Amino acid sequence: MSGGVDSSVVASIAHWHGCETIGVTLRLSDSDAAPSREGACCAGSDIADARAVADRAGFAHYVLDYVSAFRAEVMEAFADSYLAGRTPVPCISCNQTVKFRDLMAVADDLGATALLTGHYVQRLDGSDGPELHRAADPSKDQSYFLFATTGAQLARLGFPLGGLDKPTVRLLAQHFGLRVANKPDSQDICFVPNGD
Repeated sequence: MSGGVDSSVVASIAHWHGCETIGVTLRLSDSDAAPSREGACCAGSDIADARAVADRAGFAHYVLDYVSAFRAEVMEAFADSYLAGRTPVPCISCNQTVKFRDLMAVADDLGATALLTGHYVQRLDGSDGPELHRAADPSKDQSYFLFATTGAQLARLGFPLGGLDKPTVRLLAQHFGLRVANKPDSQDICFVPNGD
């Protein structure tokens, strides 16, 4: 749970359907600027938002410190790539490492059968197993961030928002009474405090 509307709605849907729901938020920054910057994800105030959603619904919520792992595997890799003249997309490496590889290990430790995320993609079962497909709403599609997701990961991942558009997700957030229903989307590089 990043603390945004998408992951909050996913957790609320799972809980409403009677699934044993455990919210997990990764603390990725120890920057003083992170808690107040709108449009970022996984910042200080976002942790409070995620906890409030879990508290309201009555399911467990854990905050795990991933500052060092995020710095090493996402921020430093981004800087190295940028300095080498490439145009890195840090969300891709974050999803490959901290979010899916590491969160899947957390899910294993918790005995979870599935890991649900608020990404706008669809997981469909094909003849050779699960496949990653674009979201129904092309303006929100995030499949390009997840191109490196493995078949083994896809087998345990769920993307409940893949068939929805953002206005519907916001309506669901209002239905569940979530304080993040109108929270702005995260679109900047989350570890650049001033967005520059």
